[in-house]
Amino acid sequence: MATEQVRPAPWRTLSTETVVADRWIHLRADTCVDAAGRTITPFYVLEPAEWISVLALTPEGDAIVVEEYRHGAGIVALGTIGGAVEPGELPTDAAARELREETGFDAREIIDLGATWANFGNHSNRVHHFLARDCVRVADQLLDDGELISVHVLPMEGLGERLPQSFHQLTWYKALAHL
Repeated sequence: MATEQVRPAPWRTLSTETVVADRWIHLRADTCVDAAGRTITPFYVLEPAEWISVLALTPEGDAIVVEEYRHGAGIVALGTIGGAVEPGELPTDAAARELREETGFDAREIIDLGATWANFGNHSNRVHHFLARDCVRVADQLLDDGELISVHVLPMEGLGERLPQSFHQLTWYKALAHL
């Protein structure tokens, strides 16, 4: 006897409770019912701001990348320029701002490479990917409290393999079509 398969469908949210809400994190716990009628509780959802990831290039075509400590993984890692989109800020403006703050560079051109979900299993935000071209140093870094960032200019060749964060790799990969 064949069992009828229930197709995936959006869950119904019966209730939502805020667990933590501060400047760093917003975490909610939902009680949901799935398409098969099963109750899932609690289902935790992180609601961070939208993020940006920028692969910046010098006029010569070398990559401007940053190195910083990432506490969640407990590692010092190389990465693209990135950060949160501020309330009311456009992702393209956030890309230019983060590029200037983290590296002291400005770009002649910023190309929107599209957005992807940060982690659509339990995050509500997206990562907006950008390519910044013809970047030149115009200022000193303007880092947030708690940031210690080293700036490196590296060849593009092999860079993708040196980026341990998945969405940094994706930004690099998406940028390749524009090089």
